[in-house]
Order: sequence, then structure tokens, then C-alpha cells
Amino acid sequence: MVKKNRAGRAREPRDLLPLSPAVLHILLALADEERHGYGIMREVEGRTGGQTRLGPGTLYGSIKRMLADALIEESDERPDPAMDDQRR
Repeated sequence: MVKKNRAGRAREPRDLLPLSPAVLHILLALADEERHGYGIMREVEGRTGGQTRLGPGTLYGSIKRMLADALIEESDERPDPAMDDQRR
């Protein structure tokens, strides 16, 4: 599948490579479930044993670019409040 870049021109998936470490960590954090920004930060920190911490600027800047590049999609669905205890 060929996607278009922000200027509307066709691009190849290889044009997104290499992925930055932040983008790779975000994709891994989102691989098994949807997460909000703080949840992504916590998942990355947990997966790396505290060795990698994404600050807000890095996280949200990366998310903005990933949305523009269609690497991720924003969800308007709110999590089920009954699941709060399981998510903590």
C-alpha cells in the first residue's frame, strides 16, 4: 500500500525509516492496547526498566508526526470506567 505524505505525494514505507528510538518505543507501547499519553510514558519506562523516559515534548512531538504520517490513529473512544482498577 502506498500512502501519501503531507504534501499529497505518494511515498513508500521505507521513506519512514529509520524510525527514531522514541517512535519505536511508542509503537511498541501501543502494540498490545490503546493508551493515552501518560500511559505510553509509563509503558515505555516499564518496558525498559526505567532506562528510557519520554518527556512530554518528545512524546507529543513524536505522536504529532506519527499521526501526520498515518503510523497511528487517534481514538475518540473513552476507556470503560469499570476497567479503571485493571488499568492501574
